[in-house]
Amino acid sequence: MELKGIDVSKYQGEINWPRVAASGVQFAFVRVGWAGYEGGIDEGRDPYFAQNMRGALDAGLAVGAYVYSYCKTANAARRAAREAAALLAPYRLTMPLAFDMEDAATYKPISKGDNSIVAAAFLDEVRALGHYPMLYTYTSFANSCLDMDALSGYDLWLADYRGYMGIQGAGIWQYSSSGRVAGIAGRVDLNIAYKDYPALIGGHGWTADKKEDDGVMQFLEAFGERRCECFSRPDVNAVDKSYNNGTLASGTYYPLMADCGRGADGFHWVRVLAGGSERYAAVLDDRCRITGLSAGDAVWAVQAQSAGGDAAVLENKIAELRQTNTQLTARAATAETKAEQAQDLADGYLARIKAASAALEV
Repeated sequence: MELKGIDVSKYQGEINWPRVAASGVQFAFVRVGWAGYEGGIDEGRDPYFAQNMRGALDAGLAVGAYVYSYCKTANAARRAAREAAALLAPYRLTMPLAFDMEDAATYKPISKGDNSIVAAAFLDEVRALGHYPMLYTYTSFANSCLDMDALSGYDLWLADYRGYMGIQGAGIWQYSSSGRVAGIAGRVDLNIAYKDYPALIGGHGWTADKKEDDGVMQFLEAFGERRCECFSRPDVNAVDKSYNNGTLASGTYYPLMADCGRGADGFHWVRVLAGGSERYAAVLDDRCRITGLSAGDAVWAVQAQSAGGDAAVLENKIAELRQTNTQLTARAATAETKAEQAQDLADGYLARIKAASAALEV
């Protein structure tokens, strides 16, 4: 299965979307804008964003969106995700919301690990907000600036113009930046999607107009007599025999990602916390399913797996976050004190300079 698509921004100018659709284009990604170092999008909002969203939707295309990133921290990335979701609220996405991470000047001075944390923060926030997350980048940037193993659980939109993909397994391949499409004056990026994202997204409800109720978290529920196998990676040949002989006991498991996408084997994969470690499961109607629980019910459900230690793991993570918050608060207070001391010192020097200048004038 392959779908043909384009991605557009202000650089394509006015677009005749009915002509684009008639040319055989099936999907379009629309740029929301660029997110600055601290994550704000308002200044960088694409002036053609709303026009392109409405035009593509009215023409019957499957539509996704992307944010070009300069974000340097996880908090900035999460802010960018929230602002993008707010701007996209009036529209129904049937393609992913992508994080465009390719600016070498911003990210080359930063470690692969830290860059990957920034990307994951945006993508996880996007999922929590009800959209299907995707990472956009190009091959050489991915190899030099990102830890792709750490990001392997996210769908990849890869730009590579050499006639082949330098990284395998991408959900979308951007194979040209100089395409020609009826309805667009000038060049446009051309893409091929290898997953049926409209069906995948619609089937799971991951669209802005169909979110879970507030306070509802997504979990994996294993049930019935059929074995729900667990895996060390999203691969049917990678059964994790180290945990419970490779199976998930009946119960509820916290998904670190509600859905890792459709693998080459055709299964939809989820990454869960089981036995205190991250493991994978394939969603199959006769043995496991995604379910929504309120925050309170979720705590009790996970605590029921106490033999696996999952509740303790979650409590430890909460404790770590609280400790980090305390440390950051203390650092901020120290920095504020030092800033005040520096200001006092500067004021003192300025007073001396003024006094000396006055003496010279006399």
